[in-house]
Amino acid sequence: MYYPYFRGKQFDLLALTTLLIDQRLSKKIVPIIDPVKNSATLKKFLVEIQKKKHPFFIVQNPQAGDFLTLTGAEYLDTLSAPKASIIDQPIETFQHSAELFIAERAAPILDSDWQNNQIPVLIPEEFRLLQKIQGPKILSQDVYTRLPRSEFYQECPDELFSTTHLTFRKRGFDGFSDFSIDSRIYYEQSYPSKYLSLHLVYFEKEVLRIHHFLSTNEEFSQKEQFFDLMEQLLRWKEQLCGGETTLGFTLLLDAFSAEKFPGMGVMRKAAVMHHMELMSRYLERG
Repeated sequence: MYYPYFRGKQFDLLALTTLLIDQRLSKKIVPIIDPVKNSATLKKFLVEIQKKKHPFFIVQNPQAGDFLTLTGAEYLDTLSAPKASIIDQPIETFQHSAELFIAERAAPILDSDWQNNQIPVLIPEEFRLLQKIQGPKILSQDVYTRLPRSEFYQECPDELFSTTHLTFRKRGFDGFSDFSIDSRIYYEQSYPSKYLSLHLVYFEKEVLRIHHFLSTNEEFSQKEQFFDLMEQLLRWKEQLCGGETTLGFTLLLDAFSAEKFPGMGVMRKAAVMHHMELMSRYLERG
């Protein structure tokens, strides 16, 4: 099982909601939503994923954003949804039950009593934590190379993204997790850049790779840079999508055909949709 971790950003939630509506998200993909905004987009996602009876978790003690207030915490408590808890204190002192634990800081994990634990734990591959924690384990990795400026991707435009889907069981894990086209570190906004970029994963045989598409001329307008990117994407279409175009790729094609720049948010949405649909195809094949 694949447990992608999302910070609850607007266009990530829109990506998941669109895939759910179009029935392109495998039930072997279990999104973990760490909510940061108490938004209409979050509410719509929760309605849709529960209507589809799709497995997911929502973090009941997020560490950033709107839900750090008393009102926010009370709202999360009222949600009838599978809950995950970030381990920020010894697990035996939690007042609310959880169906998934998330291991981040070492101290409260090492102070916890794990002897009888049967709750799955999302955990990085850190030896002392793996030795301490008992019960089912889900491997958490930060596989996306996040660089401070888009132009830096010129140095390495194509790279390995992940092989964890091939190895997690052999390594003793019950599932695997990453942050999709994002990193473990939460940020509200990215750095401004003179270049437009798109980051799309693709399978090379069984290995998941990522290509960083970068516009070629900083003097172009954003619309012209988007068209430049799309010309590159069209040359990569078969490699990126295989025999069937993903919904995320189609979203970009539609904007290109209409001669419109869709905006950075929609480009982000398309990249996440593309990743999740490719993983859905892979997992359903297996």
